[in-house]
Amino acid sequence: MTLKELAKLANVSVSTVSRVINGDENSASAKTREKIWKLVRETNYIPNTAAQKLRKGIKNTKMKTHNIACVFARTTDGLSDPFFSQIFQAIEQEAIKNSCTVTGVFSAQSMNSDGIYDDLILSEPDGIILIGRYSKPLYTYLSKKFKNIVYTGLNKVSDECDQIICDGYTAAKTAVKRLHSLGHSNIGYIGEMSNEARYRGYFDALVELKIPVERNFIIDAPLSVKGGYEAVEKLLKISSDTPTAVFCANDITAIGVLKALSEANIKVPDDISVISIDNIEMCQFVSPMLTSIDIPKTDMGKFAFKILLDRIKGGHKLPVKLEVPFKIIQRESCAARK
Repeated sequence: MTLKELAKLANVSVSTVSRVINGDENSASAKTREKIWKLVRETNYIPNTAAQKLRKGIKNTKMKTHNIACVFARTTDGLSDPFFSQIFQAIEQEAIKNSCTVTGVFSAQSMNSDGIYDDLILSEPDGIILIGRYSKPLYTYLSKKFKNIVYTGLNKVSDECDQIICDGYTAAKTAVKRLHSLGHSNIGYIGEMSNEARYRGYFDALVELKIPVERNFIIDAPLSVKGGYEAVEKLLKISSDTPTAVFCANDITAIGVLKALSEANIKVPDDISVISIDNIEMCQFVSPMLTSIDIPKTDMGKFAFKILLDRIKGGHKLPVKLEVPFKIIQRESCAARK
């Protein structure tokens, strides 16, 4: 498969495909970029590095290629999740640049099915990237089968594992403290609670700020649009009192929250402020536009691949821990309490 053939399949120019593969997020619409990456995966496209070197006047040398597998640890379909898919695309971009192949994409949930573990082993990866919070049994199993494993996500994990994290715990505390700085003290939480750094960050921020924890304002919900929507329905049924602000564990959950609040004639941010984590592209296209903690998803994917490749090549032996920064992106969904 050549770049020209890939462009023909995608019905775009060769230069567009080249820019997308090389990580230019302004090269095409999100829909076109996803279409191109889908074709890259389906065709197992690898760039002709020999030709690239020839054009640059570099002598060709034999390069050992490596295969990697990605495991989405906490979602059934990471490729459809805007947060995880952006991390994965960055991994793919780096793999292509380094003449490596992503031989398999798996989810932790699907591994409960017969044969999925076998499929992972048969794909013969030189290393694995775990994306998102994982369970101890999953890591125990994988670490027995594979010596090269890197994790990336928002939850800190065991020090024995290479990890690239953006600290979800501190990000959550920052979000709650931003709401408090706007005059809010009745602050709710919508998202997962079990073994979740963002919930712990929310809870501990309230304690630090000496704000009473109102259990009726805490809704344990799946991280999805539907989960956020149904959480608001539950919140409104539990108590006649409602929080003046809500922290959502991620953006897609917050989008469901915004829809449910709108249908209940509760105005954002006039009646209630909403803040979340991830800063996915959709935040700019909902009404009101969503204030969110920006997580450097592309950097997380790139660093995860680079650290895995370095470990595969024997570049480092001791576990590496890299923490990337976050920042608040202020939009329309948060306002000072009236």
